[in-house]
Amino acid sequence: RVATIRQFSDLPIGVGFGIKDAESAAAVARCADGVVVGSVLVNRIAELVSTPQAIPAELQRIMAEMRQAMDAV
Repeated sequence: RVATIRQFSDLPIGVGFGIKDAESAAAVARCADGVVVGSVLVNRIAELVSTPQAIPAELQRIMAEMRQAMDAV
């Protein structure tokens, strides 16, 4: 669908929904200008609510894996 949208606009295209891991982030990065990540982070925060001190490092780990995969594209 990104290719279809590009036919009608020169604006950068960001894609979200379903970006849950490094593999899916890289797949979207191959065709879109931006990758929108949300639910996986919110869900992980909810899972770690009883250990809030672990949240920053875990979110950093998730995002670092995604960034590395997207940079490899």
